[in-house]
Amino acid sequence: MHRRAPILIAIAALAFAGCSPAAIEPSPTASEPSPTPSFAALASGVYAIECGADHHDPDGLALLSDEAYLVGGWNHVNGVGSFSTVALEPKDYAISANNYQPDATCGGADTLAVVLAKKTYDWDRQHANGIESAFADEELTFADVEAVVLELRFDPERSVLPTAADYEERYGDLLTPEQLAELDGGKVNLEVTLFGNGATPDQPLMNGGVMVELDPVEFADGWVRIKVPREDLAFYTEANYERTPVGSDEFQDLLVQGLRINPETASGNEVRVYVGDDFDPRAKPELFKEMALAFSFIGVERAGSHASD
Repeated sequence: MHRRAPILIAIAALAFAGCSPAAIEPSPTASEPSPTPSFAALASGVYAIECGADHHDPDGLALLSDEAYLVGGWNHVNGVGSFSTVALEPKDYAISANNYQPDATCGGADTLAVVLAKKTYDWDRQHANGIESAFADEELTFADVEAVVLELRFDPERSVLPTAADYEERYGDLLTPEQLAELDGGKVNLEVTLFGNGATPDQPLMNGGVMVELDPVEFADGWVRIKVPREDLAFYTEANYERTPVGSDEFQDLLVQGLRINPETASGNEVRVYVGDDFDPRAKPELFKEMALAFSFIGVERAGSHASD
């Protein structure tokens, strides 16, 4: 079984996103193991807000706000094959400026509505869609990053969060009760990654990430501010989907190229990770975890700035 232990342990909060036009997500092939997210505990900085009421660091990097739209992403959902079992129409999963509209729940400010979907059965194109922001021209080094900030709202009416009973009914013949419990917990999970350049002979592919989760009951249909401080980011290098943890003082002079947000299960795994070589991708229809969100702000605070919380 191609399973790797997570770097750290998971938590309770949510995460963030951003991108350049139509980024293409690199997906594992049938012979490659599913990349396990870097887990890191978000110790604080999650609270309910009145949307649009907070002030943001003027020296920070705003990727999405009422005045900035520097995001894009990818969408694999085409309505056929393994993507035929999603709850909505394929166009509903697009990361599109058409969904950046005035929002009455945010005082009329523009927000970006997205439905992020994650496969729970097979790892092929496991992140059905996702958000990415590229900002290489900012010349932001990993050492410059003080925090990642986002403000968002969860929309339960457009979301599909499989329950423990749903997973048991679909995968109970393949996974043990312990594996089912580990796979997912029915909450909103996202992995936020600050990514660097691809590996070269002189430097590795450097990343800094965090896995966070939002309780859909506690924060149902209300605005939330999440601040991921630098100390809660897990830094690692990556080669061929294998992640090697590094210290927060290593490779910090390398430039951050952008930020990516992937929809996830709580474990970051799919059923295929547990089943291993006996896995049959055609044996079961795909069960998607679908998280409908609206983002009002996405940004990166720089070291030395003094943002208002």
